[in-house]
Amino acid sequence: MNDLNILIVGAGIAGLTAAGLLKKQGIQYKIIERDTLEKYNKTGYMMGLLPMGVRVLTELNLRESYFQKSVKMSHYEIHKENGDLNKAFDMDFISDDYGPYCGLGRKELIDVLLEPIGKENISFNTTVKQLEQADNKVNVMFSNDEKESFHIVIITDGIHSSTRKLLWTEDEYKYYDTHWGGWVAWLENQSSDTYKEYWGAGSFMGMYPVKNRIGFFIGGPNDEIEKLGLQAFANQMKAEIKPEYKILHDAIDALKNTENPFYWEFSDVRTKEWHKGNVVLLGDAAAAFLPTAGVGASMAMDSAAALVDELSRTDAEHIEYGLKLYTKRQQKRVETNQNDSRQLGKMMFVKSHLISAIRDYSIRYYSVKQLAKNITKTIEG
Repeated sequence: MNDLNILIVGAGIAGLTAAGLLKKQGIQYKIIERDTLEKYNKTGYMMGLLPMGVRVLTELNLRESYFQKSVKMSHYEIHKENGDLNKAFDMDFISDDYGPYCGLGRKELIDVLLEPIGKENISFNTTVKQLEQADNKVNVMFSNDEKESFHIVIITDGIHSSTRKLLWTEDEYKYYDTHWGGWVAWLENQSSDTYKEYWGAGSFMGMYPVKNRIGFFIGGPNDEIEKLGLQAFANQMKAEIKPEYKILHDAIDALKNTENPFYWEFSDVRTKEWHKGNVVLLGDAAAAFLPTAGVGASMAMDSAAALVDELSRTDAEHIEYGLKLYTKRQQKRVETNQNDSRQLGKMMFVKSHLISAIRDYSIRYYSVKQLAKNITKTIEG
């Protein structure tokens, strides 16, 4: 049995995946979460999970539970801002060659990942106050002033990680801002197996099915949204949509009537060095993703699997070497996909009507293989 003792900071997708895999390897760990038990995992946005993420769930014996809470996606459609279909892509080539690409809520994925862990084994309302590396261990002071030593600390507390700031200076990680954002809401009691996006000039809409409901997003440039506010911006978008696309009108009305809808600013972050001594970044704390390509959760789970795989062969005297192998194995892979999501964002988020018209025309000549070539490369490793 591996004799490492590991602290995981953050009980999100990356943290829970790492915890489940460490448990399966028989490696001792402790997991802490800043939310209180009462607030933890009460809300969540819609997401897609690529087959590489499902493979990790298979390793954790969570495959069937996952499929019960998700919807297999069959098509991806790009529409014009008036609702007309511009191009439809069949997603069966992913499912046939690699495994299903499914849609689900973040809350539901967290519920699945919690099954082997149990909430009772998470220390809630707890953060890290201080990190000190000495004698091949990390001395940790928690927010309640208790102290404990670990062989390794895995930081997974998100894109704006407070724990990362304890060892990484601000010039060692950089945010990338699209200057776009928008609101998220739900259409309840709705079913679909098709992702639908509506690319406009200075606007964007998306419909993303999960089990028994559809996540709906409308957005645009942050400065325009701030100037107009939700009601005026939503009305402006609604005026462009043809009357026959009733579901879009209903979705916008549902969003306008949602109390305090979540506003999502589209930015990501990249950290130059993923580990310092015996402290390592994982998931969004290392490299966060724009939601444009739908690969963020899958990459976080893939990275967690790579990290635990390396740690399973690492002894207490050679931890930094094991972390170097993990970084060498995963960082370029993650950053390549991060670049792809940024490029896709540049195609989707445009203000100019002329550029939008050229984009809409050219996209008709893309094949599904061309559009998804980078996703295929990701799945194939």
